[in-house]
Amino acid sequence: MTAHRVSLGYAGFTLPADEFMDPSDLLQLRAAINRDPANAQLRYLLAAELAQRHEYPEAVAQMRTALDIDPKLHFARLQLGLLYLTLAQPNDSLAVWAPLEELDETAALKAFKRGLEALIRDDFPACIGYLQQGIALNTQNAPLNHDMSLLIEKVRDGSVVAPPAPVDAGDAFARYGEPSRTRH
Repeated sequence: MTAHRVSLGYAGFTLPADEFMDPSDLLQLRAAINRDPANAQLRYLLAAELAQRHEYPEAVAQMRTALDIDPKLHFARLQLGLLYLTLAQPNDSLAVWAPLEELDETAALKAFKRGLEALIRDDFPACIGYLQQGIALNTQNAPLNHDMSLLIEKVRDGSVVAPPAPVDAGDAFARYGEPSRTRH
């Protein structure tokens, strides 16, 4: 099988879509971050690589740092929210995506955000509609469109497993009765 080459757009790296970064490239990337720790794009690239390697805690830390440095790094914001979904932390996803709502109505990332929020709510028709809208609007990132298309297929065939919905502590207690009325 021939790997499809995808340009990540940062630091001149081009990686096979389904392969990890070469260890020497990963070391070079870490060295570049050590030389320029305020470079949000390099941190985002490292975070994406770490997430692909399933090194989620460091991926989250690097992505959060990238957003702290550059809050307008919107693709990183979307990716961090997706990472939180992978970790079954929908409340964190919703919080990190919130600033995307301020984008223009024609912004693909805003549509993707709304689609993913609908997924969290198990509103599958809205999820599909917003994801399709995002794909139509997104001319910058073909791999993201591919991933969103795969998600649409999983929603359609019922194989998507939505993360648990955000829980309000009051609602959680309500399921078990008023705590003050329990006897121990």
